[in-house]
Amino acid sequence: MLIRILSWISDHLLYLVLAVGACSLFFPGPGSALSWVVIPVLALMVFNVSMTINAQDLIQVKKYPLLIIWSLFLQFAVMALFSLILGKIFFPNVKDIYTGQLLLGGLPADISAPLMVFLAGGNTALATAMLVSAMVITPFILPNVITFFGGVSMAIPTSYLAVELIGIIIIPVALGVLLNYYSAGVREKKDAWSGVASICYILLLFTVVSSNAKTIIDIKTLAILILLTEVSLNIFGYGLALLTKIVFKQKKDTFLPLLFIVGTKEFGIASAAVDAMKLNPPIVIPSAFFAVVQMISAPILVKVVGGPKKKG
Repeated sequence: MLIRILSWISDHLLYLVLAVGACSLFFPGPGSALSWVVIPVLALMVFNVSMTINAQDLIQVKKYPLLIIWSLFLQFAVMALFSLILGKIFFPNVKDIYTGQLLLGGLPADISAPLMVFLAGGNTALATAMLVSAMVITPFILPNVITFFGGVSMAIPTSYLAVELIGIIIIPVALGVLLNYYSAGVREKKDAWSGVASICYILLLFTVVSSNAKTIIDIKTLAILILLTEVSLNIFGYGLALLTKIVFKQKKDTFLPLLFIVGTKEFGIASAAVDAMKLNPPIVIPSAFFAVVQMISAPILVKVVGGPKKKG
């Protein structure tokens, strides 16, 4: 019975996301007090997704080095450049928003990307490898990307990234894959693990939207412009993956990881950078808006491009 409920949640994630997102925006009180749960919930989400990955799938990732490198180029170069262009067009006279837009463009993929890939029936192991690769090079690449494209000097919170990489990604992934390898029971309950991960995703959405509801409502007209800008960046990211699929005739199995890796951003890094460097709080606004956009658009894409979940 419990597995059926969890499976139903993952199958109906889009509708739950829309409902929770709307409630969080208009009734932000409860969710805005839950910011402390973000890190443990992220780790739990990654752990549950990783229990759907078998060791053989992880080994097969070595067949795609060029695709992983291409995903890094799209994340840190093309997306950063397009985000800079959007900033120059729409926010040339709003310095903090412009800087925030530049920072957003150079961020790596969101930690939830492998969950979306699994729900859509793609190669979750490949998506996880792409995510880990991006997070590993972020401390070295992101400051240079921001300086190169925008002439802005910004230190990256390496301690935050270390916690994300080791505590939220590496350890949960290792534990999840090991359990999948050694336990037949774990392998047989993939729908349950994706269901728990989906609940984590909904809780994260609840927290993110609630925490930013006041900002979204307070800036009024500017909020509409920022929202349209972030929707454009999000769609552009998905479009890059689609263009890659068309040009290189990618199969769905490898296209889906690229789709959700390139089209999403790990927005928490922007917040950590602003806090660590004592920067103006409005710099984080573009990332906050993008977070809301991607957390709604990703489940929509799962419905649009998804199929039967991978069994391997």
